[in-house]
Amino acid sequence: MRRCLPVACILLLPSWAFASANTSVFIPATQPISNVVFSNFMGVSIELSSINTYIGEDTSTIPKPMVNYLSTIQSQVQRPLRIRVGGNSMDSSVFVPTQSQMIIFTGVNETDNDRPSTFGPVLFDTLRTLGSNIGGAQHLIGLSLRNASDPNIPVLASYAENGLGDQLDAFLLGNEPDLYTAHDERPLLANYTVGDYMGEFRDVIVELSNSSYGNLLSDVLLGGPNICCNWDLDVLLGLGYIDSFNQSLKYISLQHYPQNNCNDTHDYDIDYYSQHILVVRLASWNLPGIHLAQASGKQVVMDEFNSASCGGIPGISDTFVASLWIIDYSLQMASIGYSAIYLHTRERGVTYNLFDPPAEGNGSDWTTLPAYYAWMSVAESLSSRNGSIVYDLDINNSSTLNSTVAGYSLHDGKTGSVSRLVFFNYAEGGSGPAFFYFSELAGLQAASRKVLVRYLTAPTTAEKWDISWRGQTLMGVGDGIAVSSNRDPDQEISCVDTCTIQVPSPGLAVVWLSADDPDIVKNNACRMYGYTLARNFLIVIVTFFALDSSVFF
Repeated sequence: MRRCLPVACILLLPSWAFASANTSVFIPATQPISNVVFSNFMGVSIELSSINTYIGEDTSTIPKPMVNYLSTIQSQVQRPLRIRVGGNSMDSSVFVPTQSQMIIFTGVNETDNDRPSTFGPVLFDTLRTLGSNIGGAQHLIGLSLRNASDPNIPVLASYAENGLGDQLDAFLLGNEPDLYTAHDERPLLANYTVGDYMGEFRDVIVELSNSSYGNLLSDVLLGGPNICCNWDLDVLLGLGYIDSFNQSLKYISLQHYPQNNCNDTHDYDIDYYSQHILVVRLASWNLPGIHLAQASGKQVVMDEFNSASCGGIPGISDTFVASLWIIDYSLQMASIGYSAIYLHTRERGVTYNLFDPPAEGNGSDWTTLPAYYAWMSVAESLSSRNGSIVYDLDINNSSTLNSTVAGYSLHDGKTGSVSRLVFFNYAEGGSGPAFFYFSELAGLQAASRKVLVRYLTAPTTAEKWDISWRGQTLMGVGDGIAVSSNRDPDQEISCVDTCTIQVPSPGLAVVWLSADDPDIVKNNACRMYGYTLARNFLIVIVTFFALDSSVFF
């Protein structure tokens, strides 16, 4: 029987920002054991055409800041870090096994969003060394489907398997095949259909399984269909995609962005990224197909996403609101059935990047962007040895337009019991939402009366640099190692009858319901003295009491 414990939650605002609306939400004591996600749920997707600017030209030139960035995440997740190499440029490029350089750009049919190249085996050697240097990685590698009969496909697959070894997770066959017609990749066909695609997918499986290198799918399987836009996943699955390719298919993989900025125009402005209901709607894209895939026992992966395709939107993708939005969207995807997601990054200067390498050479003058803070926050929020079940709380009617708050409960992947909470406050300083009450909440662990609260904050949603996570920042830091931000440190709060959780505006708070939780990533780099908390808060007051003698605090 699912049991909930009553809680009163009150949002306190400055008197000049007072509003009178009251709403109630429920935090369940337990959740059914379903769609358990792990701390390495979020990975990074890197466009092939920019790979050498991030990982160097060979095993001896891997940039130290890149190692530091990825090592920080890997130390939080304690699992192999997910790295995908792909994108349009992977689909248009050619692997050359005799090429000594990592990547050479051909300049043929080049556009801002697709730079064809040739690349050699040093790519896989360098990726494997990088994975070892950071403590463990698992790689998704793209295979082109632009020419399904290309004899280069099994060559690339063989070298990737040999070069990456046990770090190779899967191949992703094709990149956005539902756009092949629009991008003139099938000029002899008036319309490249789902049926055409399935026939080509089958042909490549036969080629990989019977190659001169042996059966290349005996140990490493495929991800597909990698659609983004024009095809419905449930239609594809209904035509027998999983049944036909089940033995060769590891992941059902998708790509999706909320909008594009491909012609320097976009449909939605910054307000779109601060409304939780729009995150819920976005995540529901292809939801019937996701459910069908799960019912068939296949993991669903979002192998490329970010705030807007074609590099993001200046003034949105490179601001703090994008940090909050990425976290919200990531947890939403975890709640509806995804097993892994990959945040995309491209060449230096692209606004949605996680971090930017220096303009020249293998220097240490790297720049951290807001998306990286989101990655750290998601990794730590999901840090649990048993995995996590993520549940959207719909706080204060956050699934309606114009609500500035949202929240999730995170439950143990084995027992289903709640262990962490995540609260969002999208409001600008002083304009937080109204009073609301939590009428039910699962309580603290029986022997604990302390919670730990960790904050992600910035002065405004438009802030680009001055961002703090667990009292640390990478603003002005070039080597990828955080320093003290002198604000918003972790707070350990004693809870006897009441817990008061303060969520700065704008900001996010992750609450561990036991300050002694062994899965908490400890913050040893900074002292907790001399910090200040942001002045504007969404204040959540939580009162715990048991319903029966079997549950107590």
